Amino acid sequence: MRNAPLSRLVLSGIVPNMKSLAYVLMAAALFAGCQNDSKLDGGGGGGGALEARVKKLEEANTKYAEALEFLQKVYQQQKGQQQQQEREEPDPAAMFAVDIQQSVAAGLVEGPAAGAPITIVEAWDFA
Repeated sequence: MRNAPLSRLVLSGIVPNMKSLAYVLMAAALFAGCQNDSKLDGGGGGGGALEARVKKLEEANTKYAEALEFLQKVYQQQKGQQQQQEREEPDPAAMFAVDIQQSVAAGLVEGPAAGAPITIVEAWDFA
């Protein structure tokens, strides 16, 4: 048998055209996407009664309600502690005034005593 041109095979019906293949694939995708499986129905199949599903949700809510309230309280407490700590931290852009008149009068300076453009205050703590 010789190789026949492709158009003759398509026209004779031996090779289906691409539109019918596309329709079959689209129908399969729609069928697969329209399944009504629910994890709440206990095993699939779909069609579970709405009241039964709502009842299961309410039972789960009451089962975990106490734990969720406890976690909410702990979260609020930690959030409050974090906000309090942020309020107590010093501002990194803050400037503090230090009285140096007594140190200058006592001669506790390095460099020229008058006319310095900046003042550096050094402090030590011997523990």
